[in-house]
Amino acid sequence: MRRTTTISRYILLGRRPYVRYRTTIEPLPPVDTILGRIEDVDVDDFRERAFIPERPILITRGDDYEQDSTNFQPSSFIPAANKWFGLAGKGSTSKFHGITPSRQYLSPFGDVVLPYELIVGQSQSELYSRKESLQPELHKGQGEGVEAILSQLTKGSPPGTFHRFNAPLSLFLEACTARRSSYQLYIAQAQISDLPKELQDDLPTPRLVKEAGKGDVYDANIWMGIPPTYTPLHKDPNPNLFVQLASRKQVRLFRPVIGASIFRDVQMRIRQTSSPNFRGEEMMAGPEREVLDELVWGPSAIRDGLQAILGPGDALFIPKGWWHSIKSVGTDVTASVNWWFR
Repeated sequence: MRRTTTISRYILLGRRPYVRYRTTIEPLPPVDTILGRIEDVDVDDFRERAFIPERPILITRGDDYEQDSTNFQPSSFIPAANKWFGLAGKGSTSKFHGITPSRQYLSPFGDVVLPYELIVGQSQSELYSRKESLQPELHKGQGEGVEAILSQLTKGSPPGTFHRFNAPLSLFLEACTARRSSYQLYIAQAQISDLPKELQDDLPTPRLVKEAGKGDVYDANIWMGIPPTYTPLHKDPNPNLFVQLASRKQVRLFRPVIGASIFRDVQMRIRQTSSPNFRGEEMMAGPEREVLDELVWGPSAIRDGLQAILGPGDALFIPKGWWHSIKSVGTDVTASVNWWFR
């Protein structure tokens, strides 16, 4: 199967009437909510409230749980939330004091090659610059190899530069162990179908995905990152069920006509005419990223949208055509899984 990366698959809207939108420093209105666990949601209710009218909806257990350094209660529905992550614990060599990947469970799958995104931190002076996949030999247990490997692969580009590459899962596990690493590694849009069967079994397809529509799953992916992680404003050609596995993420969503207007505004500000069909790395670095971030997340963020914060076990339904941007919340390792379906 042809692999598509986080940005290249995003299809943006074409021409539509220009829409005036308001800006504000206040939070956006919240997405409509269904209280409960995703496995208990009535399919007919979900279909009538969200799927058919194409309206975003958040499925959440509310505030009766936390996932932090004192109370770890991940999702009961998706085994990966329980098996893949845990608390760092006392005496751990991890730089994270809270949620971190389970090396005991995931290390046997360390050779699995996954797609990564990388933004160099302010303390680095070098950035990955080669196009080929990486197959680094990593030291086991203490994370000594991460800084050396990434330093060898970076070539003096300025901080904040973005790149994507393929590398083994072990690179991420070691980066989570290395105390001083400040590389913002993100396993982004790794297809579940490319994982070993043992890991695929830890990510069962939700009943809503299988029964709300035709039962056609277009694609399914995992996302695991060292914060801060970021996905720029975009839209997808299929409905999306986005489920949080570990830590928290914040999502901002805009109606199709508003999102298209934001996109045109960005193009005007940076004096470019990018293709409205497929987007590239220009969304992840440089002036386009800066203006996108300003209009979606900055003090003058667009008011005509919705907002949701997902904790572990929460699910967000994003209808096709709705523009959305996603950021991690907090300092712990974050993980999500999504299904595009019809």
